[in-house]
Amino acid sequence: MNEKLNVLYVIPRYKTYCMANHYVMPLGILYVSAYVKRAGVANVYTLNLNHMEGEEYDILASYITDHQINVVGVGGLSGEYIDISRMVQFVKRINKQVRVVVGGGIMTADPETTMKALPDVDFGIIGEGELTMTELLAALSTQSNVEQVDGLIIRKGESLIMTHKRKELADLDSLPFPDYEGFNYGEYLKANPDMSDEGKKYSQVSVIGGRSCKYNCTFCFHPSGTTYRQRSLDSIFAEIDYLIEHYEISYIALREELFATDNRRVADFCKRMEKYDFDWSIQLRIDSINSELVDLLKGTRCRYVFVGVESANNEVLKSMRKGITLDQIEKALDMLSSAGLNSRSGVIFGDTAETYDTAMFTLDWFQKNCSRYRMFVDMIIAFPGSTLYKRACQSGVIPDPVKFLQDGCPIVNVSRMDNQQFADLVHQI
Repeated sequence: MNEKLNVLYVIPRYKTYCMANHYVMPLGILYVSAYVKRAGVANVYTLNLNHMEGEEYDILASYITDHQINVVGVGGLSGEYIDISRMVQFVKRINKQVRVVVGGGIMTADPETTMKALPDVDFGIIGEGELTMTELLAALSTQSNVEQVDGLIIRKGESLIMTHKRKELADLDSLPFPDYEGFNYGEYLKANPDMSDEGKKYSQVSVIGGRSCKYNCTFCFHPSGTTYRQRSLDSIFAEIDYLIEHYEISYIALREELFATDNRRVADFCKRMEKYDFDWSIQLRIDSINSELVDLLKGTRCRYVFVGVESANNEVLKSMRKGITLDQIEKALDMLSSAGLNSRSGVIFGDTAETYDTAMFTLDWFQKNCSRYRMFVDMIIAFPGSTLYKRACQSGVIPDPVKFLQDGCPIVNVSRMDNQQFADLVHQI
């Protein structure tokens, strides 16, 4: 009988985006850890370096040595390359025999490029990681052929082998809750308070209510697949109750891009939330906002409604594949405002259809409306995996995808502006 492998899941100490110890808990690795623990295919150890004193390398070396770790798993988004790369290099310096697995958006978006940018990674997980990681660990422990595991990219000498694409998880209710305890979630909540407009500190938790999106905006990439799936409200509220039982909660952010696909579900959600003594927030598409939906949300403790505006120019919106118009945006935002609902939205500049004139039009519209609607502005980023990224690679705007990833996915000019106009716009933003 084969002995179980010892696997260590690591959250890096974030240095790229972390400010004053604030960071966003990456729930993906918490889901994978919980799933592997339940499956029982390996001895699971966890480490969140954001809440550990001492040097990262020393802490990691002690864990790997003391627990005789065979496999280390780490993951994240493309913009977190520097932190992920640091962990991968540390592991191989500590013990070259330890196999390194990287998952998350960084790997799913562009697997071959990521494997080239992270030359010490042994396996990459493409797409949702729960089943793939479990099957990979089972195969490694029994010395079976890992090429039979769907959803992998494997380093074999100088070659990279991609296995069959894994089917997306159909039943999200079948997943265990994230491994909160394994990654110091209580300490995370204390170190990362959310601030209200009035300066009140909130203990904010995020609950993922669905995966992926049925829309295909050019600047977006969904590492969990292309098919939109929702959890049942029973499952969502079971997790909320679990969080309340174990942590001090004062605000819940429901992470589900298409929350209002069914107003009956929204009505049920609002009714169930009445018994809880804390605020909450949701995400909506502009074209899902109607008078019935607004009436359901009005008077609840919904503190924020996050919506995607992106541009005030209809041609740019069309190019982005947003499926909305400026008229729809203004009507939706007015409905929310009139009902006393606080909207939060963003405008991003630099789409492939953007000219200096369209950008100035949107910027002028933003300046007239930002105080009422509470919006932010930013430049569009060609994140790996997105249509925008693929266009930029094909056109030569991103001549070296590996270097682009290693540089942290910097802003590039994919628009119709010349470089001087683009630089001027960046300066204004």
